[in-house]
Amino acid sequence: MNCFDWDEEQFQCGEGCDACIDSLVRFIPKNCMACKSCELACALRHSTSGDINTAICEYPRPFSRLSIVHNDGKLHLITCVHCKHPKCIEVCKASAITKDGDGVVTIDDESCIGCLECVEACPFEAIQARGLEAVKCDLCGGAAELSCVLACKCGALIYG
Repeated sequence: MNCFDWDEEQFQCGEGCDACIDSLVRFIPKNCMACKSCELACALRHSTSGDINTAICEYPRPFSRLSIVHNDGKLHLITCVHCKHPKCIEVCKASAITKDGDGVVTIDDESCIGCLECVEACPFEAIQARGLEAVKCDLCGGAAELSCVLACKCGALIYG
């Protein structure tokens, strides 16, 4: 069993996964149509312009910090689940990854040395390499409303 086998509705890890989920974004797969609106909203949120017509011309091109994937005939949300005991923090040589009092795991871009050990350590494949930069969900930088949740008109994503 791998980390795709955890039950998103109950927030329980499957066997073989010791990450202990402390997720802040709940995914309801039965409500998801895989329209990717959440991915587009996330990419736009992290673009320089915030405008879909301008963002496609930006360099580097903005990309989503989450994805909806099909695995074993099911839909899964791939994003940082802000683990109770994050393996990414344990392996970060630069101490660039921290967890605050609210349980939010963040990467300090300026402290990151680009070793990308965190990418390999994450059991949920939620940290992406962009060149020598590690990138993951930052919960929209502390915004009260998450772009992905606002964009999901099916009720598949719930924040809180």
